[in-house]
Amino acid sequence: MKPIEMNGDCKFLQDLEIEPNVGGHNPALWNLITSIRDLKLYTKGIKPHRKWKISPVKKYFGMNGKPEVFLQKLETLNQILKEKS
Repeated sequence: MKPIEMNGDCKFLQDLEIEPNVGGHNPALWNLITSIRDLKLYTKGIKPHRKWKISPVKKYFGMNGKPEVFLQKLETLNQILKEKS
């Protein structure tokens, strides 16, 4: 598996340390899942909603790259976190 380059002080890593909320979900994991969904749409030419932009998503996760590469990185990150838990 290819290593993922990530900014060490990104908001995702800060949110990952937060205890799960009442529903049992961590906000970082929720954002990861919904961002993967949104990027799958975006790579097919569909914006998830009118004001959606990819740059805030990249900043939140502390990563960069073309949309297809960025999607692969997020899917790899999701797979790593699933194996860890």
